[in-house]
Amino acid sequence: MKFIFLCVFSVLFLSFSSCKSNKTAQENKSIPFETIFETMSLGSETKGTKIIQNKADLKGFDVANNNDMPKELLEVDFEKKTLLMAMAGMKNTGGFDIKIEKIIETNDKMTVFYKETTPPKDAMLIMALTYPLHAVTIKKTEKEINFEKMEE
Repeated sequence: MKFIFLCVFSVLFLSFSSCKSNKTAQENKSIPFETIFETMSLGSETKGTKIIQNKADLKGFDVANNNDMPKELLEVDFEKKTLLMAMAGMKNTGGFDIKIEKIIETNDKMTVFYKETTPPKDAMLIMALTYPLHAVTIKKTEKEINFEKMEE
C-alpha cells in the first residue's frame, strides 16, 4: 500500500513540477529599427540621448553650428514612427563615433543600447570639430524608453 501511495505521489509531484507558472515572465524581444541619419558634422553640441515623438519635439533639437535641420529628420512620419537619437556632443578631432546597437522590449518598457567609440591615443586624427550622431526610427510606441550605454 505504501508503495502504491509513493508511486502516485511521485507521478503527481513530477507532473505539477513540470507545469508552467501563471506568472507573466518578462520576455525580452529584439525590436527592429531603421537608421535614418548618421553624421559626424550635423549632430548636436550637447551629448546625450533624445526621444522624439512629434514635429514639436523635433523643433527642440538644436543642430550644431546653427545649421539647417537635416531633411532625413524632417521627413519622419511621426504618426507611424518614433525617432531615437544618440549624440556624442562636440569633439575636437575626428575618430569619435556613436551608434545605436540594439533595442530590446520587455512587457512594460524598451531599452536602447548604444556604443560610443573613441580613437586610440596614438591615432593620427583630423583636427576639426565633429558632432557624432546616430538617429533611428522604430514603430510608434508610447512605452517607456530608456537608453543604456554599452562599454567598448
